[in-house]
Amino acid sequence: MTRYYFYLSYGHSVRLRPGDRPDTDHWAGQLFTELSAEVARLVGADRRTQVGYYDDLVQPLTDWKAALAGVLSSTDVFVALYSPGYFNKSWPLRERASFASRYADPEMADHFLLPVLWVPWPPWEHEAERAAALRLGAGIPEYAEEGLQAMSRLALYKKQYRTLVRRLAYRIVTLAAEAPKPAPLAVAIDEVTAEPTAPTDILFTVAVLAPQRAEMPTGRSPGSYGTAPRAWTPYRDLHQFPVAEYVANVAERLGQPARIVDRPGELGVLAQGAALVLIDPWVAATPDGLERLSGLAGRIPEWATVLLVADRSDPEYAARGATLHATVADTLIAAGIARNRITLLRDADRLVERMPSIIDQACTAYRRTAPVFLPKGADSTLPKLTGSTDDREP
Repeated sequence: MTRYYFYLSYGHSVRLRPGDRPDTDHWAGQLFTELSAEVARLVGADRRTQVGYYDDLVQPLTDWKAALAGVLSSTDVFVALYSPGYFNKSWPLRERASFASRYADPEMADHFLLPVLWVPWPPWEHEAERAAALRLGAGIPEYAEEGLQAMSRLALYKKQYRTLVRRLAYRIVTLAAEAPKPAPLAVAIDEVTAEPTAPTDILFTVAVLAPQRAEMPTGRSPGSYGTAPRAWTPYRDLHQFPVAEYVANVAERLGQPARIVDRPGELGVLAQGAALVLIDPWVAATPDGLERLSGLAGRIPEWATVLLVADRSDPEYAARGATLHATVADTLIAAGIARNRITLLRDADRLVERMPSIIDQACTAYRRTAPVFLPKGADSTLPKLTGSTDDREP
């Protein structure tokens, strides 16, 4: 198994548009590259040797959680880029908890944790984490004032930034020499809990409409399907990870708690939060497919996004899938779902590129459109502003 000197953990940002690479992600990636080069120099490794890891290196449409559990089990030092976004998202906190789970003694886990002040936050919040992160910047006052992310962006702080990167790399190498080998295994991210300080009040639901192997339509191979709709893998020649699991993983990385539903009787939960409905066009070719699609009328809330997912390189799609896509779209529109809420993605790279912004847009649509309910017992009568100190009309 490959061993890594360090793992870089940070809070991901939402892409505002497809193709965007938000500031946090861009500058974290740059730090990872520079830190890897410095660690490789210190240990005399070839620059092509992978001495570190961060989650952007996980192949798209693969099981992030399983991959990261393996990486965290073979990592010597955990580098945490602390920021307000780090503490407000469960994903980076669970990465940290997964790494710490390797050690029965919390002090031992803390010993191999290197915190970095990435973006400053009010000094009265997370005081212990702030104090630990500030140790890296001893003698460099700009670090406490600006944080390492701002210093990486501004030429004014180039010298101080380079000093901090070298200092961080030296500490990684020093701690890695002390790390136990073989290292204890990390608990999977799904099996640890870490509550963010300001959790979102939106639950993101991924609904799946796809055939099961027991109901394969004529002309369709069973390789993309399993015993339940959620097992559907539209890009079977490239990836074997279910698309619904991938979407839920992306939502969680962006700070949205997510769940998956794939039974008709579960669609009522779509009204409880932001929602994305994934549909395989081949569902229209199943015996009751058109009836199931028509039955979506009134069951998909007006803020939900509908995504038809297909593989343009699949010979079966070229033969029949394109026609089925049109059939699904027409059936949904006839059921009352607006055409502008229906999107077709026929390419794995395009799906990966657009998914963060699709999730963000789905959450925004929910905030704008979802009904607001007053607390039980609240008075719905609006106050009358009269400019008088009593209730009489002026």
